[in-house]
Amino acid sequence: MAINLQQTSARLNFYMRIKELDVYQLSVMTQTPPDVVGCILQGEDYCMDDLVALLKQLPDLNSRWVIYGEGNVFKAEGKEGEHALPSGLKKDRSAYLAEMQALLHQLEEIEKQKQQENHLDQLRSKIRNLTKHI
Repeated sequence: MAINLQQTSARLNFYMRIKELDVYQLSVMTQTPPDVVGCILQGEDYCMDDLVALLKQLPDLNSRWVIYGEGNVFKAEGKEGEHALPSGLKKDRSAYLAEMQALLHQLEEIEKQKQQENHLDQLRSKIRNLTKHI
């Protein structure tokens, strides 16, 4: 399964907004250099080991959700199947729903852009093949 750095970045940014963290706070909390955190949050090229090390320092965050978009933002707490709100999470669910909707829209836009890039690559390939015959 391929990892989309932009989607990973968007998900981690969403988590930071929920927890009301800035780059410096996340850097200190995860013992990750601020420039590495910045690269991850901007969806730039970075080492997956850096991302994994950062995620290991956030015990309430579901790393599969960050990387693959699978499951919930937060790991389930308590018994299996129970989903309690993580500590420090605000109670205003309507704000979170609006935030989640905005994130989903952003992820859809990234997917559309990715599909357009694939379509452009196909067109470029066709043009190269046609120009070979000229």
